[in-house]
Amino acid sequence: MNRNPNADRTKQGRYGLGPGLASVLLIILMASTGCVSLLSNVLYVIKGKDSPAEFDELKGKKVAVLVSNNGVHTWDAVSVVLAKHINLHLGAKVKKIQLVGQDVVEGVCQDQPLGQMDMEQVASRLGADYIIDASISDLKLREGQTLFRGRCTSALVVYKKGETAPVFRKSFPEYIYPSTGAPVTEMDESTFQRAYLTLVAGRIARVFYPYDPTEDVAMDAAITSAFNF
Repeated sequence: MNRNPNADRTKQGRYGLGPGLASVLLIILMASTGCVSLLSNVLYVIKGKDSPAEFDELKGKKVAVLVSNNGVHTWDAVSVVLAKHINLHLGAKVKKIQLVGQDVVEGVCQDQPLGQMDMEQVASRLGADYIIDASISDLKLREGQTLFRGRCTSALVVYKKGETAPVFRKSFPEYIYPSTGAPVTEMDESTFQRAYLTLVAGRIARVFYPYDPTEDVAMDAAITSAFNF
């Protein structure tokens, strides 16, 4: 019996996953289920020397994570995803850390005046030793009409219970990912946004634990390779 040589490809394109989408979904699945170390192993290419934690005082401490989007502490989709994955990374990488649940954090922060978050008061009400106040701004997900290419700027400020001034600050350079872009035909925007924000969360969280900088190269190479089919 003669078979249509394009039948299998047509069926796969209609019902299956392309390699690029599969790679992005793998990032989301592993990170969202807490498999942070497994994600690193899957994307491992060259083992380099770990960079030390820039702020290493969270071991055994009670920590709350807040996120602001364009200067406003809110619980929109962007902030929720970022907070969730920062917590996942910290829980997996920082020994004996105690993380305040995001529903509890949200409840306390909603009582604060908009744009006037009193971090000392928030820390006291949450019983937290430290507050990590992460921020993201100027988030963009597209490069023209045909490519997904995430970009944003981000920063974090750390507050310690009982102290009015921040104990640590860091601003991150603009993060563009993937470097070559990803075709919009491979996934919907919400899927790409979750994948991109998962990576942003990892870059913020690793300030607090040692990490292998070659993982960035491995991650970009994996996604770039997947989309170059």
